[in-house]
Amino acid sequence: MKVAKKLLVVITWLLLIYTSFELGMWQLHRAQDMNEQSAPTPDQPLISLDKVSSAGKNMPIKAVNRIVSASGNYTNSYVALDQKIEPEEIVDLDVRLLKLSTGHGILVVREIAKNSPEVINSSVAITGRLYPRQNVDRAFAKLGQLPRIDPSLVVSKENPFLYDGYIILQTEKVASNVKNNITPIPSPQLSQKIPGFYWQHISYVVVWWFMALLLLIAPLFPQFRSPKPVVAAVTKVRGKK
Repeated sequence: MKVAKKLLVVITWLLLIYTSFELGMWQLHRAQDMNEQSAPTPDQPLISLDKVSSAGKNMPIKAVNRIVSASGNYTNSYVALDQKIEPEEIVDLDVRLLKLSTGHGILVVREIAKNSPEVINSSVAITGRLYPRQNVDRAFAKLGQLPRIDPSLVVSKENPFLYDGYIILQTEKVASNVKNNITPIPSPQLSQKIPGFYWQHISYVVVWWFMALLLLIAPLFPQFRSPKPVVAAVTKVRGKK
């Protein structure tokens, strides 16, 4: 019974040491991944919007950053407030709701908003980079304005099924061959950053490995040793008397 109890204690002790060490290794790998400066991946070939995403559903991760094509008619015009574009500039953006032939729609960022938005009644064919919807408001918005670029803000009875996310325009062809003076904004790839902070992960590595070290040397401390049999010691003293 005593042997089994000691064996259980030893196994538990070793498991705690191993777990602390592995948790430290995991945090170390997270720090290394975060510190790694990876170059942007080459853009994949142009693909139709409906091939990488579906209306009314969350955008798949594989669809983010894809260069997509779509065609239809602009039905609504909005101004997205206080949007950051490269290089570190805050502007208002001209955002349109593109109604596709399928009846679905998607938000399209055309350019920096002008005082008099361009009216386009003809059908258009566009290409651009696909981005996930924004989750944080940039400003307080009035009618016709957007605090963030999010299709959930423009869902209505006329447009019940919208694609998640939005497209930043790169090219736009108007069916009527009307010349437009559009100036698309930069559309860089979104970096796939790993959440967390580098030094925070490093501090966790130190904490977990310090705990593993304490567990490893715990048997050296008298407090963790098995107590000596007091009865046997008292018996020996009495025998001497």
